[in-house]
Order: sequence, then C-alpha cells, then structure tokens
Amino acid sequence: MLGTAVGSVLGLFLAPRSGEETRRRLKRSVATIPGAAEEVAEDAQQRVDRLVQSARRSLDETIARLNEAIEASRPVQTPPSATADNNGQTVSPAPAVEP
Repeated sequence: MLGTAVGSVLGLFLAPRSGEETRRRLKRSVATIPGAAEEVAEDAQQRVDRLVQSARRSLDETIARLNEAIEASRPVQTPPSATADNNGQTVSPAPAVEP
C-alpha cells in the first residue's frame, strides 16, 4: 500500500499535466498516505502476533520433549528391600548378622 502511494506521487511529478492539475492530484495522493501507513502497521502487527504465537508453541513443544527426555534418562529406582545383581536380576538383601 505504501509503495502504491509513493508510486502515485512520483507518477504525478513525471506526468505532463498543468500545475493546477498536478497539485490537485498530489493533494489526493498525499491524503491516502496516512491510511496506507496505518494498513501497513496493522499488517505488520498481525504478522508479529502470528510469529510470537508460533514461537510460543514451538517453545512449549521443545520444553515438553526435553522434560520427556529427562524423565527417560533417569535411572529406575529399585525398592529398598531388593537390589539388582550384575545380570539385572532382583535379589533380596542378606540378613543382618548379630555379633
């Protein structure tokens, strides 16, 4: 939109018209610039909002995957009443010997 407005203004200066006609067209073109700039700003804001939402979703998904990886890498806790031998078999603890 802003490019259209700028192009229109440049076209006015390059087109062969009377000074009065050129001034009248220039006023009309200049009047459209604030509206065009507002449209550009609104479009940019919408794009930024979509980008922020996408980045948040991506970050949330990454955090969830990292938490899953952390949980998966934690060693399995064996109950205190049993231990695992070298072959991964569960064995009961030896009874305590009294002196």
